[in-house]
Amino acid sequence: MPRPKLTSEIALFITSFFIAMIIWIVAKQNDFENQTVSAHVTAVDAPENIETQITPPNVNISVQYPKTYAHLIIPDAFTIELKGIDENFAGIDSFKLTPMNISLRNVVMHNLPDSVRPTALAQEFVNINARILTEKARIVVQKTGNPAQGYRLIVDPPPVQPAEILLTGPPKNLAKAKKQGEEFITIQTEAVNIEGKNDNYFETVDVPLPEGLKYVQEDRMRIQVLEKLSVQVHVVIGEKEIKKTFPDVPIVIKTFSKNLKAQYSPLTASVTVEAPKSMLQGLSADSFIFIPRQPLEETPDYTADIAIDARFSDNIPRAVREKVGIVSWQPEVIRIKIIPVSEGTGEKTDGTSRPKSP
Repeated sequence: MPRPKLTSEIALFITSFFIAMIIWIVAKQNDFENQTVSAHVTAVDAPENIETQITPPNVNISVQYPKTYAHLIIPDAFTIELKGIDENFAGIDSFKLTPMNISLRNVVMHNLPDSVRPTALAQEFVNINARILTEKARIVVQKTGNPAQGYRLIVDPPPVQPAEILLTGPPKNLAKAKKQGEEFITIQTEAVNIEGKNDNYFETVDVPLPEGLKYVQEDRMRIQVLEKLSVQVHVVIGEKEIKKTFPDVPIVIKTFSKNLKAQYSPLTASVTVEAPKSMLQGLSADSFIFIPRQPLEETPDYTADIAIDARFSDNIPRAVREKVGIVSWQPEVIRIKIIPVSEGTGEKTDGTSRPKSP
């Protein structure tokens, strides 16, 4: 009967061996080490229209782990992820710096067992340098219809406020909206109907934005990114301008000297003006004067061809002068001769009169 006793002893030995192995493995797993690794800091879920730079780009992490996992503790196994970065972290014309707190909750481990545990960070914050990607856009008013008969658009296309804006969006959408070689993206308003209009007015219209792009507005140091844009259009309408020629406008050239007078030819000229029809009703040949373009040489028998300029008479109101334009006059050059005043009468005459007989 000795054989059963030997068998039980062997079984007991094998069981004890496996128990010892399990205890050894458990003891090994509970044998921890500490190591410092450099983890990359990255912004996650940031909008595509935000360019970010994080300083420092890496932060040291203290890690505790079982010795058996030492081969897994490498920099690529850890990242520090920053969430919540949006347009308010960004500058428009340049990068804006914003400090951001970090903690162990920002540490993300990749393909590591739960027994690997980050224990501390080398610093408590990083700096976010961010800039919103933008392109300038110029707004052009689209119009339909025509003003009332006898009227026209004074400013075409009508002015708009704002005339230029900033658009933002993914880089590919910004590039698609901008034509090659142009400084601005051009966008059009919805059509402004000017049919039958005969006066100035303001109108608010929507502006459809290019695909994937939004409107950037800075309000009290806070950036707003809007999906819709409305602008105010100033439609300036006035009478159509017509041209009218006034013939036989007297030419009067005076001298400073009391002993000399000017004789000239011709004695009249024509003046052509351009203005709204209503502004021409009060004008006549007496509404204009002519002035030599250069001073006369007031010496007896001085003869020359001189250029003259047409001007409004002093009695023409300023409002008329501002809206009526002198387009041309004929002739532009007259023949002039300086002669003494007629003796015996003491009369000084201009080229339109004759000395009296003694």
